[in-house]
Amino acid sequence: MLVMSQIKTIVIAGGTHGNERTGVRLVQKWMASPECVTDLCPSAKVDLVLSNPEAMRLNRRYRDHDLNRAFSQVCLDATESSLQYEFRRARELNAQYGPKGKNTKTDLLLDVHNTGSNMGLCLILSTRDPFTMKASAVLCQEFKDARIYYQPEERSMSPYFGTVAKADVCIEIGPQQHGTLDARLFEETENLVKRYLELAEEWNRGELQKRAPIQVEVFTQLRDLGYPKESPVAPISAMIHPDLLGRDFCELKKGDKVFRTFDGKDILYEGEDDGRTSVYPIFINEPAYYEKDIAMSLTVRSVEEW
Repeated sequence: MLVMSQIKTIVIAGGTHGNERTGVRLVQKWMASPECVTDLCPSAKVDLVLSNPEAMRLNRRYRDHDLNRAFSQVCLDATESSLQYEFRRARELNAQYGPKGKNTKTDLLLDVHNTGSNMGLCLILSTRDPFTMKASAVLCQEFKDARIYYQPEERSMSPYFGTVAKADVCIEIGPQQHGTLDARLFEETENLVKRYLELAEEWNRGELQKRAPIQVEVFTQLRDLGYPKESPVAPISAMIHPDLLGRDFCELKKGDKVFRTFDGKDILYEGEDDGRTSVYPIFINEPAYYEKDIAMSLTVRSVEEW
């Protein structure tokens, strides 16, 4: 939880997944001209990092293991002899910007990602800290495609890079094919990250806190939904239904079509065990999640004042 009166240290990361090129190219651009970002928040120390240079070189998500699943305390405490590349890299980043926990050197971490799903400008928050809530609400007003995804995490257990900091925003931009660039999304992402820095400066001046509450939609993590399979080790037996494809953040009701089998049969959404009859799916058909057996993440929608 971000409780300090000022944000003193900010890290902007790209390339946590090596084939998500928007973050890679933005950080490379800013490394060549760091004043483009440091001048926006002069009251804080702003660092730039390319998180996974080996995966970037390969233009792959990772080399040995997903780096953005390597920052739980258990992973960080693993013995050196057993570590694959990304586990070693996680320890390096944690030493540089952490250590993870209350003694971390980093107040705010902005981690720039891409997704093949139709997510627009998705702002993923793992804590309800005052700055990231207020700043993200402002950005939802200013950017028509911006939405808030709240993914509550117990930080010591969370595997994500952002959780080495006191507060973080994982910025997921899509739809964008992995390994490629999209000029429109690149420019939108650049403007969005810069606005976070400007709002951090407003926070440090005590101005952002005085803004009136903003009404926002908040999509809170419920659960992941896997692909249909005949057994845990069998190949998937159905695809995302064409009626659902591309409809991230749209309501999915009980009885709606969610999958289609390879022989053309429709599979319907059956509702939740708690009696809930509708959800809001995101990360629909994300290419990188096939290996994780995640067809989509289901969320619940609320309207809140931040």
